[in-house]
Amino acid sequence: MRVVLLLDSLNVSAWVWEAVSQVYQEKRVEIVLTVINENPKASGKKSPFLYRAYRGFDRRLFLKYPDAFAQKELTSIQGWNIPILAISPLQKKYSDYFMEEDISIIKSYRPDIILRFGFRILRGEILKASTLGVWSFHHGDNQFYKGGPPAFWEVMSQKETTGVILQRLSEELDSGQILYKSISQTDPLSVQRNANKIFWLSSAIIPRVIRQINILGEDKWNLELQKLQPTTKTQVPLLTPPAFFEMLSLLGKLMTRNSLRKLHELNKKPYWEILVSENIKPDDMNFSELAFKSIQPPSNSLSKGSFWADPFPLEHNKKTWVFFEAFDGKTNKGKIVAAEWNGNSLLDPQTVLEESWHLSYPFIWEENNEFYMIPESGEAQKTFIYQAIDFPLQWKKIGVLMEGEAYDPTILKIDNMYWLFVNQRPHQGTSAFVELYAYHSPTLLNPDWTPHVLNPIVSDVRSSRPAGRIFKRNDKLYRPAQDSGLRYGHRIKIQEILRLSPAEYAEKTVEIIEPDDSKKRLGTHTFSITDKWIFSDAFYRR
Repeated sequence: MRVVLLLDSLNVSAWVWEAVSQVYQEKRVEIVLTVINENPKASGKKSPFLYRAYRGFDRRLFLKYPDAFAQKELTSIQGWNIPILAISPLQKKYSDYFMEEDISIIKSYRPDIILRFGFRILRGEILKASTLGVWSFHHGDNQFYKGGPPAFWEVMSQKETTGVILQRLSEELDSGQILYKSISQTDPLSVQRNANKIFWLSSAIIPRVIRQINILGEDKWNLELQKLQPTTKTQVPLLTPPAFFEMLSLLGKLMTRNSLRKLHELNKKPYWEILVSENIKPDDMNFSELAFKSIQPPSNSLSKGSFWADPFPLEHNKKTWVFFEAFDGKTNKGKIVAAEWNGNSLLDPQTVLEESWHLSYPFIWEENNEFYMIPESGEAQKTFIYQAIDFPLQWKKIGVLMEGEAYDPTILKIDNMYWLFVNQRPHQGTSAFVELYAYHSPTLLNPDWTPHVLNPIVSDVRSSRPAGRIFKRNDKLYRPAQDSGLRYGHRIKIQEILRLSPAEYAEKTVEIIEPDDSKKRLGTHTFSITDKWIFSDAFYRR
């Protein structure tokens, strides 16, 4: 696949450097030409003073490393030796038009893709100069707004999520065909932090789309693209940097609500508790109608700031055992506790696993009368597997399931193939909650994990993070997932797995389980089923 780059300079933002570097290293891809704008101009009028002052202050106060907007030279990419075509486009107001002779030169390189990282709004024949069009990012959700500034209006408008879209450009601004879409949680306080994470995330997207084309073939890929397009065309505003008085009003509201939020968080500490409901109708899916009740820890058993969460039940020898995270507010660290559930309370809870790092999400797996536990240990940069020596109280570490940072490991076995689902991040500057990765191996012990060819299989903070054991009902597979759009662990989505193979993955939301507002619950993020019981948890501030 032959690629042409459109740039204003070889000195680019770090996220662009990373994106180009990944394309440069991608198999079956060749960057054949770099087109440099000799006369770059801003995409619009100079931003109003107060907006510029705020952005400068916000950047200094909340500069987050690694910085997506630090400058780097593309020539520092190892082996870089790409031909350069310097051009001066015809510039009309905010748009750039390529001269006919420049388009002829570009076409002579037979590009499959043109990647736009520079120039202004592109119009005219350049949009048709490559087989697959001109690809460009819109850092924002184009069903929310067009224009810009990127990642700004979501913060100011208190929008739960911020999108990033890779699109094939058309003559209409920010209305091109969507090639890829990812959704992250909006930072409530800082535009700088909000922008930093979504720009880093976008640096990994182009190679993913190229791999999709190579795996699926162009015809099937184009069919899959139809699922990404909006089903209805709605009018959305064309936004620009706010004028002085609007910016002043936005700043006042931003400072007020975040001051109140911080005061609330100082006075009301986070607290989780375990919930349970009988599995009354094991063939039904109406989980949101279940009446969950709280399981209170024994009196005086928890210190200030401590709580129970992440319940994983298992029925064995006519008893129901529950494994869960016990978070210690003094050490700021979780350990794994087990207790028998007698239908009314958790009996004699005992610590069964504790490490020098934080443990949570005690995923339990039973096979051939052996019991295995795979807790989350992302802080240790490894995922360990433990085996029961004397179930349920004695366990030993038997190996490393996966190297590197991974969150909420969840195992599924289908047709003698083990699948591992985890949250990971493509770059250290991104959030760990946005993307779901899948791996498969013929064995669970001493595994050889092969990444799913479409990784990440989900790139949406509203349904990516695992929320419990994958289960089957009426011969269909369902994956509990966290929706952390509003806040971490806000609510649970039940995702029906439609297709799962080494080359395919598809799922859809079939049910949403909201926290119970009437009981002042702010979130719920674990959902695990046995034949008799359904365990969940609830988040409060107290």
